[in-house]
Amino acid sequence: MKKVEILAPAGSMESLYAAINKGADAIYLGGSKFSARAYASNFDNDNMIKAVDYAHSYGAKIYVTLNTIIKENELNEAVRYAGFLYEIGVDALIIQDLGLFKRIKEEYPDFEIHASTQMTIHNGEGALYLKEKGFHRIVLSRELSLEEIEYISKVLNIETEIFVHGALCISYSGQCLMSSMIGGRSGNRGRCAQPCRMEYIIKGSNTSEKKAYILSPKDTCTIENVEDIINSGTYSLKIEGRMKRPEYVAGVVDNYRKAVDQILYNKKFDAEKGKKELMQLFNRGGFSTAYLYKNLGSDLISFKHPRNTGVFLGKVNKNGEIQLQENISLGDGFRVKDKGFIISKILIKGKEVKEAKIGEKVEIYPKSYKKGDELYKSSDKKLFDELEDYLKAYEKKIPLKAKINFELLKPMTIKISYNGLDYEFIGALVEKAEKKPLDKNRVTEALGKSGDYPFRINEVEFENFEEGFVRISDLNNLRREALEGIQKSITKSFRRKRAIKKEKQEEKIKSDKNIEMIYQCITKRQFEALLEEGISDIAVDLFSRHRDALKIKDIIELKEKDKVNIYLKIPNIVKSEFGKVVELIEKLKPYIKGLITVNLGIIHKYKDELFIIGDYKLNIINSQALKFYQSEIDIPTLSLELNRKEIKNMLKSNMGNVQALIYGKTELMISEYCPIGSTFGGRSSCSECNLACTRDDFTLTDRMNEKFRIMTDIFCRSYILNSHPLNLIEEKEELASLGVNSFRVEFRDESKNEVKNIIRMIRNEIKIDNNKYTKGHYRRGIE
Repeated sequence: MKKVEILAPAGSMESLYAAINKGADAIYLGGSKFSARAYASNFDNDNMIKAVDYAHSYGAKIYVTLNTIIKENELNEAVRYAGFLYEIGVDALIIQDLGLFKRIKEEYPDFEIHASTQMTIHNGEGALYLKEKGFHRIVLSRELSLEEIEYISKVLNIETEIFVHGALCISYSGQCLMSSMIGGRSGNRGRCAQPCRMEYIIKGSNTSEKKAYILSPKDTCTIENVEDIINSGTYSLKIEGRMKRPEYVAGVVDNYRKAVDQILYNKKFDAEKGKKELMQLFNRGGFSTAYLYKNLGSDLISFKHPRNTGVFLGKVNKNGEIQLQENISLGDGFRVKDKGFIISKILIKGKEVKEAKIGEKVEIYPKSYKKGDELYKSSDKKLFDELEDYLKAYEKKIPLKAKINFELLKPMTIKISYNGLDYEFIGALVEKAEKKPLDKNRVTEALGKSGDYPFRINEVEFENFEEGFVRISDLNNLRREALEGIQKSITKSFRRKRAIKKEKQEEKIKSDKNIEMIYQCITKRQFEALLEEGISDIAVDLFSRHRDALKIKDIIELKEKDKVNIYLKIPNIVKSEFGKVVELIEKLKPYIKGLITVNLGIIHKYKDELFIIGDYKLNIINSQALKFYQSEIDIPTLSLELNRKEIKNMLKSNMGNVQALIYGKTELMISEYCPIGSTFGGRSSCSECNLACTRDDFTLTDRMNEKFRIMTDIFCRSYILNSHPLNLIEEKEELASLGVNSFRVEFRDESKNEVKNIIRMIRNEIKIDNNKYTKGHYRRGIE
């Protein structure tokens, strides 16, 4: 029988209890630091031990999220914390930072590590790369289709995990800098302020505007698609929700457990009813199936409301009544527009009732609505009360069969076989009864109690029985000793001693060949400006969709101009079009000197063939991550989330090449969803949008009136750029003194004159007006 794991979130002990009581196979949770849900309750060390032991008692696994990027001054602490988790028996770590991964593999080589979705693994080559490096499991990007998941899981035989329910990031995880650059709260550090949930105005230069929650996706729900997901070959079905209340965890796990068991064991489950319950627990204007069936358009987005909408309750008629579309009870929550209330009174024809059914006309109080208003039932008290019963510890019981010896003048013994092990416990002496001896039923009844243990003895077989007597307290003590002994034996078996360290390999650097300054461009006019200014190292992006975009022939025509070194900028995301990108690289090999990329699949394929510059979204913020990449590629680029002090600290002992971006419009988001096509394309699917993005220049405007340019690529992905370009030209010499020996300038939508002006700033020919630019995190840094 195929094994399919249901992986549940836990932001608290109550959520952990709820998940296990409802049948989760594994739980993922965060400690007090280094977790991508920094604002969840999370688990201190004492509760972490308690959580691990509790889960293991039930045969469930615990995965701990160390899935943030780690600063230089935190690295040793993070490794020590990993050591603590190793010793207490945590089953696996979920990691984003390759510097932390490198150190943990050196210190605890047998610790199982899963690649976080923050690592943006979305193609087979990237998955193979991390598997070869020592990752046991890949948590795939949420943007993959079932066919892409199947290829990685089945064809490449890689253990994968996918998100099946809960909140969806509109940007590729690990590729979003929007919260970081706007407000200093980094999503890569678990502190995302969720700017995607804000209202924006989208407008083209010659196009009418639209105001909506343009970047706020609906939650994912795949309860009706579980069979397709199982058939894809993925191993783990992950539920998002460490910030959600425990009742939510209980309800979602319960439904997915039943859905999986229906497929695997032919158990009955009504998916339609399950989806309705999930809608009531939490939804943002309905659900989507994310990208599993390649639905990339407006159906993905909750344009009207970014928060929980509940389910439609009814519309207020001219008499101030609502004809119910859902049952209601006192204590239920309801919402009118953006305001929420708890039902304190229900009237049917003026008569007060405790509940009302679908179809009945009612007035509900507080009467904070008027004729024509639409009401939504935001919470169901009966449902939450029912789910509350599953938030208690040891609510779920594992049945045990016990063999009893109850013989006169001999100690009572109890034998239990569990999980392939035999346990025997010895109790009090069975004495001769002075009055009434204990019968089998009384012994069985006393042994069948459970209390705060995961087990219950529900079947007793007497190997020997003679009429006699022991105190009920002695029976209770024997039962407790047996249940506690089995539990301790299980939890102790997961404890580990510190492993013998791998012999530390000599740090290697792939290349000492360097490029002092490289300029990156998209358009023909930008390219012309660079050539006219005598720039010798140029990176070209042939994948952007722009009216003046560079073409392949423009690069091939430069073959005779040997003094110009051309590098090809590869998109951060290369999914099913991987073969086409490889085909283009192969075609251009005679004309290019190398690649700029963050795509681990492209790095895996070409690291031994071509000169590679790693882009800034490799998210390198510590020296160990830098060393990891210096052994794989020629020039890694530092993260834009570093400040001056942190750069100095991490480059103290650096011996290899390292690059910094000193000018460019920071790429805040990369999305499979295109707000232009979905808003102005006239169709729900981006593939049918009639290329609206090519007919105008589009921006998003936020509530602070900041304007963010939206650009697209030839694969219909969208890119949101920062409203102010990063400009560290004045800091170039200081960066060099800190240890940076390579610099890059990145042009996106700049005109020919703007390109020339930036070059002149670098040459100190004109002054820089810093009011037009941002220094990013260079001075301030991130939390």
